[in-house]
Amino acid sequence: MADALFLQGAPVLTAEELSVLQSLGQVLRRPPGHLFMRQGEQSDFTLLINEGHVKVVAGEPPRLIAIRGPGDMVGQMAALRHQPRSAGIIALDEVVVLHVPGDDWLRFLYDHPRAMHAQLIAAHTQLDQATRKIVESDLAVERRLAKALIELADTGLGHPSADGTTLPISQRDLATFTGASIDSIKKIIRIFKVRQLITTGRQHLVIRDIANLRAIADGTHTITP
Repeated sequence: MADALFLQGAPVLTAEELSVLQSLGQVLRRPPGHLFMRQGEQSDFTLLINEGHVKVVAGEPPRLIAIRGPGDMVGQMAALRHQPRSAGIIALDEVVVLHVPGDDWLRFLYDHPRAMHAQLIAAHTQLDQATRKIVESDLAVERRLAKALIELADTGLGHPSADGTTLPISQRDLATFTGASIDSIKKIIRIFKVRQLITTGRQHLVIRDIANLRAIADGTHTITP
C-alpha cells in the first residue's frame, strides 16, 4: 500500500493536490529579513514557498540549520505535533509563500493520504540531511565549507553574475551552517579568496570556481596546508 501512496521520485504535491491546497491558503509576499516563524512559538500554520528562499534557524544565538526554496514546505509538522516551533523561519530574499492555517492543513492531509505520506517521507529526508551534517562535522573545515557552498548553490539560492554565483549569506551564517568556529571559517575563506575560488562582500559571497570547490567537497582536492 505504501508504494501506491508515494513512489520514489514522485512530487511531494501533485498538480491536483496543489490546486486544492491553494484554495485553502492565502498568498503572501514578504521582504528579506521577514520573520515568518519564531522558534518556541505556539502556532500551527504551514507555508509553501512559491518564490525566493528562507533560512531555518535554531538556538540562541540563532544558528543556520538549512535553506529552503521554491516547492519546499516549512512548518508543516506543527499541526500534527501540537508542540512549540522547533526552529525559526526567516526570509533570505523576497519571498512569496502560500500561508495555510493549521486546521485546513490537517484536514487536507487526512483527505489526501498520498500527500500525507509524501510529507512524512520529506520530513524523514530532512532528518537524514541533519544527521549527515553531524557526521560531516568531523571533516576538515576546508571540506565542510566547500560542501556548504555547493549545497547552498545547488538550492538555487545563488544569483548568476559576471563573476560567478552570488550567495546572499554571511560568514557567520556559514560558520553556524558548517558547525565550525567563525575564526576557522574566516581563515579558510581568506585562502579560498587567494586561490580565486571565491570573492566576498558585505553579507554576500561570490563563487568563482565551482569546479574546484566540488573537488574539495568530494575530498579529491585540497588547497590548505
